[in-house]
Amino acid sequence: MEREADPREVFLSFLQREGLNVTRSRLAVLEALAHLPKHFEAAELWGLVRPRVSAATVYRTLELLQRAGLVRKVEFGEAHAHYERTFGREDHGHLVCRRCGRVWEFPTEASRRAVEEAAQEQGFFLKEVVIQGYGVCAGCRAREGPGV
Repeated sequence: MEREADPREVFLSFLQREGLNVTRSRLAVLEALAHLPKHFEAAELWGLVRPRVSAATVYRTLELLQRAGLVRKVEFGEAHAHYERTFGREDHGHLVCRRCGRVWEFPTEASRRAVEEAAQEQGFFLKEVVIQGYGVCAGCRAREGPGV
């Protein structure tokens, strides 16, 4: 089994390639990611690093972490963005309830292979596969009735 790259090394290498400074604030944001739930908002991340790191630095660092491939922005149909780490986790998709907003994760191995095969047939260089389904969960359907 292939060993996952160390997120700190990946980020430091990315910053160097981009000609960006390695700062204590950027490293504090990276380290705080390990203490967050699967899906988090920027405000939750800022809560772990303030007052020593500004909100603006958190948002800018999240953008850098996305570009480095360590964080993914995920949309769950809300007005604000959510994020998730891409390291230290299994590849997965999301099922999102449009009523209550709850999110379920599920394995995507078979679906990912189908997307990879389609990309290969088209000569397409695939960077990322994101699989999400939107609907109404069993709990909301039970509360609202069968006609949901």
